[in-house]
Amino acid sequence: MKGSKTKILIVEDEKIIGLDIKHTLERIGYAVVNIVKSGEAAIDLTGELKPDLVLMDIMLSGGISGIDAAEAIRRKFDIPVIYLTGLTDEETFYKAKITQPFGYLPKPFDQKGLHTAIEMGLYKHKIESLLKQKTIELEEEKKKTDNLLMNILPAGIVKELKLNGSVKPRLFDAITIMFANFHNFIRLIQKYEPVKVVGQLNEIYHKFDMIVEYSGLEKMKTIGNTYMICGGLPVESDDHALKIIEVALKMSEYILKVNEKNKHEWQLRIGINSGQVVAGVVGMHKFTYDVWGDTVNIASRMENYCEPGKINITRNTYELVKDTYDCEFRGKLNAKGMGEIDMFFVNGLK
Repeated sequence: MKGSKTKILIVEDEKIIGLDIKHTLERIGYAVVNIVKSGEAAIDLTGELKPDLVLMDIMLSGGISGIDAAEAIRRKFDIPVIYLTGLTDEETFYKAKITQPFGYLPKPFDQKGLHTAIEMGLYKHKIESLLKQKTIELEEEKKKTDNLLMNILPAGIVKELKLNGSVKPRLFDAITIMFANFHNFIRLIQKYEPVKVVGQLNEIYHKFDMIVEYSGLEKMKTIGNTYMICGGLPVESDDHALKIIEVALKMSEYILKVNEKNKHEWQLRIGINSGQVVAGVVGMHKFTYDVWGDTVNIASRMENYCEPGKINITRNTYELVKDTYDCEFRGKLNAKGMGEIDMFFVNGLK
């Protein structure tokens, strides 16, 4: 900002000195918007006139000093202030420095010194403003990154990842895993408009997300038309199986309501198992929080061997929920490498 484009407010309680400064500034090419004698008037006019810079005498008429007025102007309006003063003692200089002025010009001063001080003050303020803006932008980007991580990973895992740069795999002795899958999804895609079917699937997943979040469980991932959640990790709990069944029933109820208004039927199958898993974060740039172990594989088998509209659980889960939920034995699954696994349908609360 040079020449007439730069508007300057003069704060000087000596009229002759104020006019001399004004004439000097106008010779250089600056626009003087006003001359005031007190700190109070300086604050008011700064808010009204919005000058590009304020030349501030430290000793002023009125109830506050130039230092106090400068601090208020910097805080309220973010406008650069340059001190003009005949006081050069160490105490005054120290007090003035605390307010972080953009220049300090002792009286008497010449035209060249005044011009240099103003241009340096304007330049310093421009750089500071750019740094502030960059800082704000960086903070906003950091918030976006943090929010993205929170959507991908559990809160405790995000904290560990940011603190250590990695997440150690951890063994969980007692958790419950649920797989939900839509039977005959490919047929829906083939029979109806694929874009609309996938769009509705997205709406369903959004509702599932809300149900899971409200229940305090952890969504692990979606793979096509399969939706996977866990209970009891990364924060351990004693009611992980009960909460998973509660969520499974709510999801099933929601799908029934969707089908009442739908021209095609969504056939939801849910498989659940409880047991031990290892959990951890994989990936270097695209992080994924995942679980491994037979417990996971068996939960997936429960979904595969479930009937549409049903909730299929193992005996491990049944033992944890049988006092709360009505379950019926439906037979055994001969799982290769795992032996025979008892299966139960969950009918609802007792």
